Amino acid sequence: MPFTALLGQLRQWQQQAAQLRIRLPVVWQGSAKTLLSQTAVLLSTIDYNKLYWLGAEAPADAINLTGRQNYQLLGSECDILVINACSGFNADLVAASAGCVKAGGIWLLLCPPFAQWPQHANPAHKNLLPYPLDANSHQGHFIGFWLNQLQQQNVVIVNNNTVQQHLCWPSAADAVGGPNQSNAVPPCISAEQASAVDAILHVVSGHRRRPLVLTADRGRGKSAALGIAAAQLAQTGKQIILTAPSPQAAQTAIQHFQQLTDAQRHSYLQFEPFDQLLQHDLSADLLLVDEAAAIPTPVLQQLLHKFSRIVFATTEHGYEGTGRGFQLRFQQYLNSQCPGWKKLHLLQPIRYQVADPLEQLSFNCFLLRHQSADINLAHQDKVSFAIYHSQHWLTDPAKLQQVFSLLSLAHYQTQVKDLAAMLDNPKLQVAVLQQNEQILACALISTEGQIDPELATQIYHGERRVQGHLLAQSLAFHLALPELATLALWRVMRISVQPALQRQQLGNQLLSHIKQAAQQAGIRYLGTSFGVTGPLLQFWQQAGYVAVRLGSSSDKASAEYSILMLHAVTASAAIAHQLQQQFSAALYNNLALLYPQLSAELAVALACPTQLITLSDTELKQLQLFSRGKRPFELVSHLLLSWFNLHYRRLPPTLQQTLCALLWQRRSWPDILQHTGQHSKKSCLEWIAAQLSANGL
Repeated sequence: MPFTALLGQLRQWQQQAAQLRIRLPVVWQGSAKTLLSQTAVLLSTIDYNKLYWLGAEAPADAINLTGRQNYQLLGSECDILVINACSGFNADLVAASAGCVKAGGIWLLLCPPFAQWPQHANPAHKNLLPYPLDANSHQGHFIGFWLNQLQQQNVVIVNNNTVQQHLCWPSAADAVGGPNQSNAVPPCISAEQASAVDAILHVVSGHRRRPLVLTADRGRGKSAALGIAAAQLAQTGKQIILTAPSPQAAQTAIQHFQQLTDAQRHSYLQFEPFDQLLQHDLSADLLLVDEAAAIPTPVLQQLLHKFSRIVFATTEHGYEGTGRGFQLRFQQYLNSQCPGWKKLHLLQPIRYQVADPLEQLSFNCFLLRHQSADINLAHQDKVSFAIYHSQHWLTDPAKLQQVFSLLSLAHYQTQVKDLAAMLDNPKLQVAVLQQNEQILACALISTEGQIDPELATQIYHGERRVQGHLLAQSLAFHLALPELATLALWRVMRISVQPALQRQQLGNQLLSHIKQAAQQAGIRYLGTSFGVTGPLLQFWQQAGYVAVRLGSSSDKASAEYSILMLHAVTASAAIAHQLQQQFSAALYNNLALLYPQLSAELAVALACPTQLITLSDTELKQLQLFSRGKRPFELVSHLLLSWFNLHYRRLPPTLQQTLCALLWQRRSWPDILQHTGQHSKKSCLEWIAAQLSANGL
């Protein structure tokens, strides 16, 4: 086909896509120079308002999505999105940006010929590769895998100027009932969105403690519904707080709110980070939580108790957060705490029709279409253990779909870049427990260490940092043991168990198998790093891991402190034990200074007093008098600290944690009162005294 004829065909298809309210996905193979030249001609013949561009050689009028501002643009729209994959293919950004293309728009992928592309290096994935791999020369497996998926999709495929695959056009009937032709009253675009706004308003006017959960796949207008409802509430003088995993995640709701309200009323909607909401006593007529699945469940539970009128909006298909894990865990908690809660699910896309081929391409090629089948454990059948490496996924994509679904479902930070890393990073492996071809549990493991001694010393001195060796680097720099960075290490990055099969020891079984595999591979230490909670700490301790470091600031995504834990495999356990003792002692000395907001439960579990002082009979009598209300706290606080350091392990959890917060962390009295539920310092001290008396003082 002559080039001019191809241009005419593409323009005709774009007009047809606009009539059907779909996006037109086109994959164009060829040499980079020719493709860029022909794309420039194509763009000069098409009317568009906004052009997004991924990759090199972006034209002057394009918005180039290669900087750190990328995810701030995801709530916006474009007429054309061009992906120049000839010099690199950023899988995470390609997946995330697909939602920007509006109906009638073109999604254009420029790439080398399919037969050659898998043999190319992919510099766009340089952040996924560990030292010393070079992204400019390393040949991974993601492109080959993705191409296999792509060729099964409904997409136009052009090789040079020849159309090799035509689009299978959806029925025109599917476009008739679209949101642009609905009876929705502006500013709502669809009837479903209008129902969502009404449901949000009812949370404010209806009974207290009847939260609403608003769920949808991307592009269904749930965030916009939050902003529209907030604008209507602001007109009646209501105060609304909006929180989300990040300020960027809240931008769509804020933009819709501000477009619908006068500047004088913009203060009626305030964005607050969720950690600030938990630390401060803020009040509002309504709390809106956007992308709730990307916020840890314990945080959502605390917000639920602090605010009596609350709306949780979230994506369930997994790209933005925990997917079905939110549905299984947090919604179960809602059942027990707020039996009158409501759920509304939005199905109708706002920007395009249901049968949109680009959305199907995105779901299928990036494995975002999660399996919903419930998995049961057949106790009579064998449970087997296996380890998969990057090259295995090319021949078993169904297994990879299971693994990625489970990781997305169970962990709020799983993204498409994790899928790309599993295929491109040869130092990543996946350990699984499976039964009857079904994945029961899986763990993502990073092979680290074996760093040259000279480089390890440079890391120890703070002169170098290397990518992909978190465990080795922490041992060398933070724990001042560069020699450990030269050893063979495995770091368990994530571990996930099917939600329906949790509490059946499958996680422990998987870690036990991983240790055996590590022994056979000559690995010296196993390690892990995660946002610590009480249950997670106990889980890893039961598996033999010991805490050796705690980050000095809480994680922005989880509001939890990051802990590093170590488990000796073929190395001596003495070093790990020594590191654990040093850590516990240092944590005790720094609790008040560095970790005042660490939960008392974790402080008691992790810290250990360094100097134990035995009290004299006279000093014990002073404490006994305090327990009977005959001595002021200020007179005996130093004695109580010495006594608590000796006996804290045998005390009931509530008293143990209260004294930890008071004596170890030196928290303020308002914090202490909030923790104990007491109304005054006097009543709290009386309660402490009574508890001490009841526990043998």
